[in-house]
Amino acid sequence: MLKELIQNKEQIHTRQLSLSTYPHEDDMILVHGELKDRRHVPIFDILGRPKGPGVIHHITLTLAVAPAPLRIVDAEAEMITVPMEECRSCLDRVEELKGLEVKSGFSNRVREIMGNTKGCTHLCGLTTVMAQEIVHGWLTQKRKKEIALPSSMEELQGKNFLVDSCRIWKKDGIRMKQLTRAFQDKSNS
Repeated sequence: MLKELIQNKEQIHTRQLSLSTYPHEDDMILVHGELKDRRHVPIFDILGRPKGPGVIHHITLTLAVAPAPLRIVDAEAEMITVPMEECRSCLDRVEELKGLEVKSGFSNRVREIMGNTKGCTHLCGLTTVMAQEIVHGWLTQKRKKEIALPSSMEELQGKNFLVDSCRIWKKDGIRMKQLTRAFQDKSNS
C-alpha cells in the first residue's frame, strides 16, 4: 500500500550507500563505503538562503581489516562534497578507528569516537553501517576455499557473528538445530 503511494511522486531527497569488500594481504580485507546524499528540490537553508538541488554529502571511508580478532588496522576517509567547508575538520576522528574490534558493541564504540559533537553524524553513520559488510566480506573471503565441517560448535569459526544475530540464527533456531544435527551426524559416522 505505501509503495503505491510513492508512484508518480518526485523524490525530494535520496541517500545512496554503497559497500564493497576486497581481498588484501595476509588474510586481511579492505572494506570501502560510500555515502551520497542528494537533494532533488530547491530549498532555503537555516539562514534563509536559497539552495538548489544537488549532492549535499559525498563521503567515502576505506578500512583495512585484520582477522583474529576482527579489527580495523587502518582507516582513510574523504569528504568529497560537504555542505560547509568546516565539515572536513571531522576527518581527524577517523584515526581513532584504528584498533577497533568488530564485535558486539561496535556501533556504540563508533558513536563514542565520532558521534555527536565529536565528529560528523554522516561519517559516523557510514562507519556503523559498514560493520555488517566487514563481517560478511570477511566471511566470504574466508569461505572461498572449501573447508571441512568442524567437529563441534566450539570449533566453528565466526560463530560469534552468527549466534543470536537474527531470528534464523537464534540459539534454539532452525539454523543452529541444523548445525547441531550436522555435528551429531559427523560424530556418528
